[in-house]
Amino acid sequence: MPARISPLAVIAALAIGPAAAQTTTPADNPGLRAERQPYDIHSFGAFRMMILEGDFSPKVGLGEVMAGHPTTGMGAVADARGEITIYDGKLIVRYGKAGLQPAPDAERAALLAVGMTAAWQTLTVEHDIAPDDIDGFLAQTAAAHGLDPEGPFPFQVRGTLAPYVMHVNAAPTNGPHGMGQPIAVTAVSQGDAIAGMVAGLYASRDLVGIVSHGGTRTHSHWVASDSSATAHLDRWGLKSGAVLMLPER
Repeated sequence: MPARISPLAVIAALAIGPAAAQTTTPADNPGLRAERQPYDIHSFGAFRMMILEGDFSPKVGLGEVMAGHPTTGMGAVADARGEITIYDGKLIVRYGKAGLQPAPDAERAALLAVGMTAAWQTLTVEHDIAPDDIDGFLAQTAAAHGLDPEGPFPFQVRGTLAPYVMHVNAAPTNGPHGMGQPIAVTAVSQGDAIAGMVAGLYASRDLVGIVSHGGTRTHSHWVASDSSATAHLDRWGLKSGAVLMLPER
């Protein structure tokens, strides 16, 4: 039986810093890569590069990443064409526009963060978690169950998100980037509640701005219950009864 836990008491226009012209870099530029232990955390690219420079150049191929058998992952398709999620080892790629696309293992990522765990602790959320409390809730729950609350660590969720705002990248803006400028052309969805799953990574402080947006410790993606769709979560809360999965100690 899952353990019981209690919580702590539109378009993607998020950008920081001075305006900067969009730049391009050579294909398959390795960019910024980081590795952290435990949980085999690997990151490719950086959020701040996308925000400040509009850098959606390829950083890694998904076939290379999946050969390492990650458990959980989330990122953005190269050229701002879609979203990438790994949930329980299953790769899911969703595009913002219809059209001919490569096989998932042949796709490339502009940003990707992945982690691995051999087994999960399953914990039932007893009360609703507001969007502003997600980071703190994850840190406190991790500490209570033997994990370093400073992270980094992967996590997964099954249940109902309420409320939520999420998006799928569709195309580069081909315009300036920086304060008040959109990161990419996106398809946005929002509402009071949606069922499904979440693949996420709680970032250590040194990885904020790399694997997560500046100012937040989490990078999270929604996954449909049948794994047929995914999207980047800009803002989300949890309804009571959801199941949080944290790595075994």
